[in-house]
Amino acid sequence: MPPIQDGDTLFLHFTSTRPDGEVFEDTRTGEPVRVTLGANQVNPLFEEALIGREAGEPVTVVLPPEKAYGKFRRKLVVTIKRRKLKLDHEPVPGEFLRVEVMGKSCLVTVLDVDEKSITVDANHPLAGETIAYAITVEAILPRTG
Repeated sequence: MPPIQDGDTLFLHFTSTRPDGEVFEDTRTGEPVRVTLGANQVNPLFEEALIGREAGEPVTVVLPPEKAYGKFRRKLVVTIKRRKLKLDHEPVPGEFLRVEVMGKSCLVTVLDVDEKSITVDANHPLAGETIAYAITVEAILPRTG
């Protein structure tokens, strides 16, 4: 079979790990993921790493924060007065909460709760982290038409 090229549709598995080795995503527990290269379905650096490889050949991609989930931005950690929120329950630290910020609905992580306010983090939970992906292409699907 020819090597992987742009436009190929692949079935692949990947494992995502933090720098300390903690696995936070592993597709090997289920069906392979179907991806078409060049269709903006995966990070462009994944595509670059896969092109020219053979099915079954393991590939590791390490993404710095700015190429993964972004740098951690301190200004996205904010304290909101409770009276500005429409809460239907008592939030707890670590919980994800949907709030409106500057007219936009945002999913945030609750950091701290007190009687008058709630401190939240609007960064992605993996912002600021270098992430490693171990990818294995299980199959290259035949091109049609």
